[in-house]
Amino acid sequence: MEEKRRMSKLTMFAYGCGDFASNLCWTFIGSYLSIFYTDVVGIAPVVASALMLIAKTWDGFYDPMFGIIAERTNTKFGRFRPYILFGCPFLAVFSVLTFTTLGTGAGAVAWAAFTYIGCGMLYTVVNLSYGSLSTVMTNKTDELVTLGSYRMIGANIGAVLLNAISAPLLIHFSGNSDTYPASSYTKIAFIYAICAFPLFLFVFKMCKETIRPISKKKVAIKDSIKNVVANKPLMIIFIVQLFSLGSFFGRMGVAVYYFIYCMRRPDLISLLMALPSVMTIIGILVTKKLWVKIGRMKMQSIGLLGQAISLAAIWYVGGFVGYDNVTIIIILHAIYGFFIYTCAIPMGMVPDAIDYQEDKTGVRADGTSYAAVSLSTKLASAFGVSIALALMGVMGYVANHKQTEAGLKGINFSVNLFFAIIALIGIIPTMLYPISEKKNEEIKASLEQKRQNVITDNQ
Repeated sequence: MEEKRRMSKLTMFAYGCGDFASNLCWTFIGSYLSIFYTDVVGIAPVVASALMLIAKTWDGFYDPMFGIIAERTNTKFGRFRPYILFGCPFLAVFSVLTFTTLGTGAGAVAWAAFTYIGCGMLYTVVNLSYGSLSTVMTNKTDELVTLGSYRMIGANIGAVLLNAISAPLLIHFSGNSDTYPASSYTKIAFIYAICAFPLFLFVFKMCKETIRPISKKKVAIKDSIKNVVANKPLMIIFIVQLFSLGSFFGRMGVAVYYFIYCMRRPDLISLLMALPSVMTIIGILVTKKLWVKIGRMKMQSIGLLGQAISLAAIWYVGGFVGYDNVTIIIILHAIYGFFIYTCAIPMGMVPDAIDYQEDKTGVRADGTSYAAVSLSTKLASAFGVSIALALMGVMGYVANHKQTEAGLKGINFSVNLFFAIIALIGIIPTMLYPISEKKNEEIKASLEQKRQNVITDNQ
């Protein structure tokens, strides 16, 4: 009977397709939007930085609100699946509009703010709901780990694909020109959006919600928020994500500046953007069995340390040996990518934190809990990129010009050493995580017994 209740490989594959689709919409934004704003639209780096910070400040209010709405939704499709079905077409449209421009000066900034904030809100609707699905698809630790692995493999395959073909597509759509017009970015975003749409529908079709809250009572909004804020394991996951993904997504959003201006090798953009994602997949496959055996937060610390050392080495080689040491820089990017297996770990631990709080209080805040962690992902990406952009601007970067020595040092520091420091800081909260693998299994057994008691009482 137990085996029959286990998820099929097709279901797990479908779940992985969800992050592949999400990356088709968001990786291009994460990797190219900052340079689209500064070098194509003509927005000053400080203004682009401020725009991203404002957008993510709004997300600080919006994401928890949507999480509260989603976990109180009750339809024949479940609580989270309907938002994937009805939200994905709007997300596809806005992911294209984000790479369009309207007017100049203040008008261009206003349009950028509208499309970027709108796309972020729709991404929350779809991706928060998608992420929350894992918390209600299964309560088995090994399946949760596998779901997290499929998710991150899907995400990294998406990142590999986009980072491998985006630069060649930009060249193609710009007519092999040295400059890329806005229309080139728009066409690429349209292609990715068209591909993402059916994949989201596949997730909706295959991934069912099976876990229901023990308590049927309606929980007050303030109680949901209180339970999330008081959930120590969840708050630690939030902080770990903030630094871990801040280092990864933040660097991904500005790395292209390093390849173009420091290395002067735009022809290597595809390779150097895709290689870390390829190595991340390998890292996940190689280390996955160690996550439970050694402990997920310990493996998180090891990965963050590896990332920090790799980025510091890239900074040193470029700044003190020479940016023309291409082979060494490529090898270091591969090593760096291997240790990004850490991105798969915290998200897979969110269901454990939700179980912890439900066992403790009787309240299961799936949507609100995932909203908090989803918010950390967005904040990590925005703050990482915006701070790095601001640092580059302060240290002498000038768009579409040959950079001064100070400007090159600023780019090298902002793209590499800054994010190495962020990764190192991320190790600190991993030491405070209170749920061991043994305790996690005890919590799940306790919840299962409580569910059986509810079934017995209702008979």
